[in-house]
Amino acid sequence: MRLSERFTDKCIIIDSQKPNKREIIEEMVNLLCQAYEIENRSGVLKAVLGREEKMSTGIGCGLAVPHGKVDFLDKMCVVACSVKRGIDFEAIDKESVYLLFLIVSPANTTGPHIRALSAISRIMADADIRKSLIASNSPVEFYANLKIGEEKYT
Repeated sequence: MRLSERFTDKCIIIDSQKPNKREIIEEMVNLLCQAYEIENRSGVLKAVLGREEKMSTGIGCGLAVPHGKVDFLDKMCVVACSVKRGIDFEAIDKESVYLLFLIVSPANTTGPHIRALSAISRIMADADIRKSLIASNSPVEFYANLKIGEEKYT
């Protein structure tokens, strides 16, 4: 799976200035609902925060992948965000998070959701790709850098 086929540069926040984990998640959910024309914002937010309460989705190496499943979507939706200063996301390695990918999927499917998580993990394992995404100064540049990374690993 190519992440770049699941979203566009209109689904990217560059250098969020939100002060904490919850507010960044809310900012990303707002963008996701706007970009994909989802009316049930509260349902999306509840699913993502509910998953986050079980265990932080800060998976290490400066990366977090908040995600959730809802019964009112018929396709997976993805947005991305960079935080150049880093933010405490209660990551498993206790390090700051600089890149986030939010994934919201239909409750009745698992395949695309798992493939997206796997694709993010595979591509983001490369420190140079992570650095290029964090350093991106526009959504267009971020998207182009993601596609370069995908060419390397897909």
